[in-house]
Amino acid sequence: MAEIRQLASLGPELDFLSLANIAGEGGDLRGRVSRWMRSGELQGVVKGIYVTAPELRKRPLSLEILANKIYGPSYVSFEYVLSRAGLIPEAVRTLTSATPKRNRDFDTPLGRFSYRHLPPAVYSFGWTRREHSDGSGWLEALPEKALLDWLYRSGSFRSVKALEERLFEDFRLDPDLFRGLDWQRLMEYTSRMPGSTFRIHLMKLLRRLYA
Repeated sequence: MAEIRQLASLGPELDFLSLANIAGEGGDLRGRVSRWMRSGELQGVVKGIYVTAPELRKRPLSLEILANKIYGPSYVSFEYVLSRAGLIPEAVRTLTSATPKRNRDFDTPLGRFSYRHLPPAVYSFGWTRREHSDGSGWLEALPEKALLDWLYRSGSFRSVKALEERLFEDFRLDPDLFRGLDWQRLMEYTSRMPGSTFRIHLMKLLRRLYA
């Protein structure tokens, strides 16, 4: 019983290393994990990543924390952040993240987790740590950076008009909510993006839309 209380105290999202705190030195951790999975107290997500049974959770399960744990380093970004902010109309069922590593997709019992490569110069800024009340947290792009990440991954733009069409026709971005983004933050982040044509077109469009 004490062991199960310890398990519950670790939080809903666990990796093999955090479970080692229960087993202690010389403990049969793999055997215990197998036993907890057979009894339903743990559920496997991907190799080495687990979630506790609903009755053991002291707060709701966080898919965002899981996303950070499954493949890292990474931060939650792209359509997932934009959809949650209401900037795009579609409901997003895949949890999308940025990573400086290669692209990966994981289909799990809890849904699909998709990781898209960004070069280190793009990956290194524009994200923050968000936390639950218990102090557990995850890394997530600010909406302005999530948009730039998405644009960067979507290909090159030959003109300001092509960029505008991509945003408001292809992405179906809400124009009013777009104007509600932090203009100074968008301009600062844009100035740090690689590719002079990308920067020039986007800055021209931002100045026109925010005029």
